[in-house]
Amino acid sequence: MDTTDKVQKNLQNALKLSGFNIRREFCCLLVTSFIEGGVDLNDGMAFETMIRNLCASLENQCLAEKSIEKEHIERAIEVCLHSGYDRYESIFNIINAFDFPKLSYNPDRKLYFIDKSRSTLLAKADIKAKLFLDRYYTILQRTKRNFQQKVSAGDKNQLKLQTVDYLLTLSNVTLEFTLILGSLIQVSEGKWHLEDPTGMVELNLTHAKFHAGFFMENCVVLVNGYYEDRILHVSTVVLPPGEEYANSRISFGSLNYFGGNSSVPLRDSLKLKEHLNQNKSKPILFFSDVWLDHQLIFEKLEFLFAGFEDIPPIAFIFMGNFMSNSQGNETMQTLRKLFKKLAELILKYPGISTESEFVFVPGLADPCTLHIVPRLGLPDYVTGEMKRLLPKAIFPTNPCRLQYCNREIVLFRADLVPKFLQGTLHKPPKEQIVDCIKRTVISQGHLSPLSLNSLTVHWDYDYTLRLYPLPDLVVVGDKFEAYAEDYKGCLLVNPGSFCEGFQFKSYTPFSNTCDDCDLDMQT
Repeated sequence: MDTTDKVQKNLQNALKLSGFNIRREFCCLLVTSFIEGGVDLNDGMAFETMIRNLCASLENQCLAEKSIEKEHIERAIEVCLHSGYDRYESIFNIINAFDFPKLSYNPDRKLYFIDKSRSTLLAKADIKAKLFLDRYYTILQRTKRNFQQKVSAGDKNQLKLQTVDYLLTLSNVTLEFTLILGSLIQVSEGKWHLEDPTGMVELNLTHAKFHAGFFMENCVVLVNGYYEDRILHVSTVVLPPGEEYANSRISFGSLNYFGGNSSVPLRDSLKLKEHLNQNKSKPILFFSDVWLDHQLIFEKLEFLFAGFEDIPPIAFIFMGNFMSNSQGNETMQTLRKLFKKLAELILKYPGISTESEFVFVPGLADPCTLHIVPRLGLPDYVTGEMKRLLPKAIFPTNPCRLQYCNREIVLFRADLVPKFLQGTLHKPPKEQIVDCIKRTVISQGHLSPLSLNSLTVHWDYDYTLRLYPLPDLVVVGDKFEAYAEDYKGCLLVNPGSFCEGFQFKSYTPFSNTCDDCDLDMQT
């Protein structure tokens, strides 16, 4: 038996032990490709590494498949030989919400896989229940991992996580080091309950102490106190712990959870990281509430474009609403003319018109679909002229995702803070609002941790609002004051309303930092 045949047999046996029964011709293809790729399969360590990467790739592709075909083998070879990136990698990519990967968790394997069921806008009633279950189980998974880490670290106050049915089987109990994870539900006016998949218990919040955050209906929280007469008398209410990217990533393997054409997450790409290192100072600019019908808007934008003509940024990200008043039958015609006027202004500056990308994320009042998220991009009737004049203009959905090199960015235009303040059980002091915003969004791992009455979501597309694992940057265009806060390794930013002070944010991908900018005193 020659060396190649021996390696091929060892490879087939190793894959079989890992649960993959690969046909002989596929093993031959694997060995030939690895040898041509310069991999020494006679080296024990190199062989083990290749087997591990190969199994991870096949598992993510074929978890729900009945057999492994040639296309799966070819994609696995590509991923293994390119150290985490493949031919689909891109420097700049906008991913629409309806193109996000839909993922499901396999509790036995403790891994996510691609859910191949098709989502629909007119979903069945049971999808609404599944929406909240998916939110709950995602947070439960993170919370359990956090508790296990504390136990491993030797925490003397070893917290125990319990479910609602644990309480319902008892007549009375004091929860000292026990916490119940559940969703806040208002069954009737002023009557709050805690609900999880095992049941629902009434809450007495008279003496409850609320930690930092917002606590709205449908928000998942951790509570403790004492249980008596079928009522949980709450002593503390706290948001579940957020989780940094590195800890969450374990559950995804080499699966591309972010979206795009690549089969692997481009956050790992060595080539893209190198490209980022070569462009250390180039920024991405973020604007919200860019009212094109504002009397000073074109004057301010011309000043801005002239200033960046010689040093064009990576992209200008404009978020709606794009008119101060979007009511009336003439709105679409007016907006069409305004976008054409903007394109003509940009073309006056060839530096930015050829080098920079221009992204326009619709607001909830822009002429588009109804006030439901995710929202479609602006209609072609409005944007057609601008696209013809400025090919680099992109009109994505709301929300959408932006991948620049190995940075992951989420864009969302919605006025969240007024809804948080209106619906929360406990209103924090004004100086703590920003801190509470970041803690709430990151701990819930969701762009809209609200009841569906506050912000309507397409039930079957709720996964498009998830922040799990956490990206590098989340930009929420909100009418609230501008801020930039880092929490659990994720930068949460609000550019503020551009037409109220002409303020915006400049983000540097290399350093993952954000700077305040404004044009109010510049012209």
